[in-house]
Amino acid sequence: MRALAPALPDQAMRDVQWPAVTGRTYILAAGKAATQMVAAIHDRLPDNAEGLVVTRQGYAQAGFASSRLQLVEASHPVPDAAGADAAQSALAAADSLGEEDLLLVLMSGGASALLPAPAEGISLSEKQAITRALLHSGAPIGEMNIVRKHLSAIKGGRLAARAWPAATHMLAISDIPGDDIAMIGSGPTVADPSTCADACAILDRYTIDIPPALRTALDAQSLETPKPDNPRMQKATAEICARPADICAAASTAVAALGYDVVMLGDALEGDAAQLGEEHAQLALKMQADGRKVALISGGEATVTVRNRDGRGGRCSTYLLACALALNDVPGITGFAADSDGIDGSEDNAGAYLWPGVVAAMGGRDAAHRWLEHNDSYAAFAHADGLLMTGPSGTNVNDLRILLVG
Repeated sequence: MRALAPALPDQAMRDVQWPAVTGRTYILAAGKAATQMVAAIHDRLPDNAEGLVVTRQGYAQAGFASSRLQLVEASHPVPDAAGADAAQSALAAADSLGEEDLLLVLMSGGASALLPAPAEGISLSEKQAITRALLHSGAPIGEMNIVRKHLSAIKGGRLAARAWPAATHMLAISDIPGDDIAMIGSGPTVADPSTCADACAILDRYTIDIPPALRTALDAQSLETPKPDNPRMQKATAEICARPADICAAASTAVAALGYDVVMLGDALEGDAAQLGEEHAQLALKMQADGRKVALISGGEATVTVRNRDGRGGRCSTYLLACALALNDVPGITGFAADSDGIDGSEDNAGAYLWPGVVAAMGGRDAAHRWLEHNDSYAAFAHADGLLMTGPSGTNVNDLRILLVG
């Protein structure tokens, strides 16, 4: 919790501001931290504020209630009809705003799936199929969101364009490596520099099939997003109030107080989760051989290429399983990896623990290898009683990985 503290909305949003307007203020909060973000500023909202809060099923803050804000719980990571209906409500509200009004958007990770608004000519089922294919492909979140933007009626700045001439302001908790604000929640109120050609290149790179009519529309650039010079984007502003670097810094302070030298590997690491785990294990072994007492800390969002659709486990447990295999139960190295939102992928664990003997507790190297090869890292750590279970945390700033050496 010491690492998470600066990224929790009640602390991260303590001093945030937004434009004052003489007209209406409409709130749209979307993402895994949506109710927590609203609660953090609720007592500062104008008396005439109203709006919509969309969060993942089971992620609403306990006791959250507002007579002025409608709460919707929708599916993640694959969108559903509840989220689609909420997106249409948000678009209708944007259409109703005038020049003296404000659309205040509170955005956190997960919003891309929670606010699906298929562009004209695209069905929800087609978007669901493309989303599943992207999730299984191993594509990083930035590339996924480029595709999502160009298949959407709300993402990639389109919501701000619909709200114009009203002003829009987005307050965001970043779950994007590198903190590209246009990528958070696929940037519904942020001008989009990516293009239809970029989306096509990503689909080709991961050999993702889409309906021919949709490919034709992308090739013809008829699904292009609003760009920074678009007149309807000139009253749109945005800022980040919490980011992955915050939890890495807090974790560094905590382990330093325990006597460890901190080696920060980066707060925006991407790439294959298993490969990353192996690389970090080798680095830990080197530090151990040098006689150092260190904490290897990293953040970011690795990826998993799914080969077994029946396997269970997210990027954190995959990272840690590969790390454990490379360490091979060597004494003196422990650690954990966890998704800051409290859920690793689509399972019920935040991540997992690593300790000397964890591979033996899984039934040995052969069993651990089989689980890794079959995308079944959840089962491996469940067998070893090594799952980290926290429930939803109330924020989402990517993953935190710590290996303690010595």
